[in-house]
Amino acid sequence: MKGSRKDRRSKRVPASHRLLLTIIGPSGSEIAKEIVSTVELSQFGARVRGRRSLRAESEGMLTQLRSGRQARVRVAWQQKSTESAEFFDTGVEILSGFDYWGISFEEPAPGTAKADAPEETVPLTVPELLGKLKESASAEAGGASMEMLWCALVEQMEAKQLFTREELIASLRSVAQLAAPKGAAIDPT
Repeated sequence: MKGSRKDRRSKRVPASHRLLLTIIGPSGSEIAKEIVSTVELSQFGARVRGRRSLRAESEGMLTQLRSGRQARVRVAWQQKSTESAEFFDTGVEILSGFDYWGISFEEPAPGTAKADAPEETVPLTVPELLGKLKESASAEAGGASMEMLWCALVEQMEAKQLFTREELIASLRSVAQLAAPKGAAIDPT
C-alpha cells in the first residue's frame, strides 16, 4: 500500500470495490462519512481513494456496498493521490478478525496451479434491496442500515449508467431548493 515493503503481512491485490467509510469520533458519534473506492486490497486492509481528508489513527466502519458486509477499521495513513489531485489515498487497517474480502491472499504451494480468480460478491437485485429496505424499516435493531441500502441502490443505478454522480448531486440540490422554505439558505456541499 504506502510505499513498497518486503515485510508485509500479506500480498497486495489490485481491486476496485465501492465502500462506505464511516469515521467515528471518541464519543461514538459519526464525524465523517464517504463512499470510497479501493485501489488495492490485502488480507489486513486496503488502500482506498476518496475526497475527504482523514486523521491517522481515526477509527470507524467500512461497509461493502454490494454485500452490506461491515468491518471495524483504523486509518493508518493518508496522502494526496498521485493519480488525481482532488483525491486522497488512504491506508485502512481492518480491525475485525475475519476474512472481510472473501478472497485468498496466500501464495499457491510450489508445483500447484494457480486457482481461478475468486468470483466477486454478487450484488443484490433491486427486489432484494427493496426487501431489505422493508425489513430495515420494520425492524430497526439488527436490520440492515437504511443508508447502506440506499447507497447500494444508487451504486447499482450508477453502474448501469442511468446517471452520473454529478447528475445525482445536481438533482438532489434542485430538490432541496424546491423543498426549502422561501428565503432559506441551501448548503451547496
